[in-house]
Amino acid sequence: MVRVKQFCQENKIFIYEICSLENVSIANDIDNFLNKLRNGLQQKYLELLHKFEECFPKIITPIHFLYWSFIRIKIATTFLDLGNTLKANEILSPCIDISTTHKTIDHIIRKLTTEDLSETKLSANGMFVFSIVAGVLLTLFNVMATTHLESMKNKQLTSTSGDPLHWLCCAQRVYRLYTQQNPPYTGPELWDKLLYSGLKQKDGFVDFEGLNKQNISLRRLVFEYEYTKTIFLTAQVHQLNGNQALSADHCHLTLLRLLTFGKYTKTIINSAFCLQNNKIRFKSSYSLQHLEEEKFFEQNLERVSTYYFSEVFNPTEWATNAITLSDYFSSIEKNKNCYYKTFECLLSAINVVNEATGEGKILPGQMSLDLLEKGAKLRDYVTEDRITTDEVKLRKLDEFKDANKFGSMFNLELQPILAELLDYKVDAKNPNLNTISQINDLVYDLVIPPRNAETAARIFRMILHCIVKSEQFYVLQDHCTDAVGLIQDRSKAYRLMAVFESSINRQCCMHKRRIDMLNDVLKQLNSNYYLHICRQLTFELAEALSTLRDLKKKLFDEVSVKGSQNSVHYAHKSNDLTKRAISVYQDFLKLYGVQSAKTALDFTDDDIKPLITTYLYTARLYSQFISTDNIEKIRNLSKALDFYEQLVTLADHHIQRNPTTPIKDCDELRIAKEMVVLLPVKLSRLSRGEVLTD
Repeated sequence: MVRVKQFCQENKIFIYEICSLENVSIANDIDNFLNKLRNGLQQKYLELLHKFEECFPKIITPIHFLYWSFIRIKIATTFLDLGNTLKANEILSPCIDISTTHKTIDHIIRKLTTEDLSETKLSANGMFVFSIVAGVLLTLFNVMATTHLESMKNKQLTSTSGDPLHWLCCAQRVYRLYTQQNPPYTGPELWDKLLYSGLKQKDGFVDFEGLNKQNISLRRLVFEYEYTKTIFLTAQVHQLNGNQALSADHCHLTLLRLLTFGKYTKTIINSAFCLQNNKIRFKSSYSLQHLEEEKFFEQNLERVSTYYFSEVFNPTEWATNAITLSDYFSSIEKNKNCYYKTFECLLSAINVVNEATGEGKILPGQMSLDLLEKGAKLRDYVTEDRITTDEVKLRKLDEFKDANKFGSMFNLELQPILAELLDYKVDAKNPNLNTISQINDLVYDLVIPPRNAETAARIFRMILHCIVKSEQFYVLQDHCTDAVGLIQDRSKAYRLMAVFESSINRQCCMHKRRIDMLNDVLKQLNSNYYLHICRQLTFELAEALSTLRDLKKKLFDEVSVKGSQNSVHYAHKSNDLTKRAISVYQDFLKLYGVQSAKTALDFTDDDIKPLITTYLYTARLYSQFISTDNIEKIRNLSKALDFYEQLVTLADHHIQRNPTTPIKDCDELRIAKEMVVLLPVKLSRLSRGEVLTD
């Protein structure tokens, strides 16, 4: 131990240089500079390894193994950064097989890699050595698993690659054996103590309020955090193997442990010797296809390796991943009744972000929209009798007998944030029992998809709360794309809420709000710079106008049956909205440079679909004008026929260029072809003076 300390002291400046390279902050994504930095760091570690092996040619003590393995792990991680899993595996292999250098550690590794935990028994001396090297073994097995996980994706180690689950099981054995044989608040030797040597502690312990206000050592915090990486990697492997249920369970446990350990570790290890590579960025396993797009450093730097790192605990990322996890629960809600988990993930995400002052840069309103949308879809086919039965059955579930259990997924107290979202005034220090009872009742109501206006309105208020808070940061001048996204979320919230309204007039008011906000933001955007956004907003505006037109038509039909004089008013309103919708759809076509479908233009499948949809909707709108004059009807139907023909022309041209395009089987084309046949017959009958009913 003395010689190792002497080695560290003699190479203090060299080690500090490594720390400085680890903590380089890059403002821009400069690939060449990033690769130079990675290569430079790798060379420094290789030189440090050479110095260490010169000083200690044989690994004869556990401390030697601790430092030697630590350096090799760092080198392997740099190779993973550069996408070289073969070299990473080559660097790590000597740490796994040290039979010629240290028999006791080799015996420990053999047992951990070949036996079940129940069979893993160590002598007193073996347990003493294990307690020293448990931390580095846990990390070693994690990085070995990462190497083979990369091999699964890149098919790089075809002859020597193993199952990453094997190494993750080994890591789990390390954790379980250590926690079974050691006190709950102590940890193994810090495997990266070279870099933590400048960290100041009080008696080796730090305050930790998350575990009944007990003291837990820094070593144990780092050890627990390293095991959290094991769970995270296990989630990724299960995802790649197609086992989404197990992957979701491990993602859930990862997020829970991050709350338990990660956010406390974040402040503790914030020192001059803290490596960026010692901090993992947790990305939901349900977005593994985007893994290569993740950040290497905090400022938008890509990294190839799965074992990639960032802040120990980032509230915004935690909340984003909690929402991503809820996507899985939402996808299996029909069979597994996981809607309440989806809802709790949302509240947990909002709660964590709210607790992080100045870090509320997440858009959780989208998740609330998903909750409201699920209820809107169910509303069309679920009867009132079925609703009552479902609610009764759900309330009988044991986990919902006591509303205070809500929040158990992540051990969070969610009633206060729910009260805030629903505008309930609750004094956390002296809460009113009646108010708490009301909030608990709300929990029962909100753990199933909303099926009536009252429950939907609560979700609606949650959405607006999230959006308003996000809008404080995402202003149009500074964050145009995100700000527009919030406006679209608000528009969608009103659209979904309208589904639950029984009053047509109230539905009209909601869609009018949508039209006003979409129209307002469109006026502020320059289509030359924000073409894609303008296309989205223009199409959405046209749809909103069409929906409002349909509602006005319903009112017209109602008053016409009653013989009311208001029918003229509603007919005028309906026709005016029809004209406006047609005009906006024409603006949408212009954004694609389309003046007429007869002008041959080439489009991709992604672009052609909204175009033919626009032609279809425009044709329908022309045929929906309210008129008692046959000449006017003929003129409008002729316009409708013209747009149906343009749709067919546009689609046929696209099919000729792309014979395998799915457009040839789309419903829009089928309907247009039918109308091209039917409308001339109708026009002929109108021209003969026949009176036709709509």
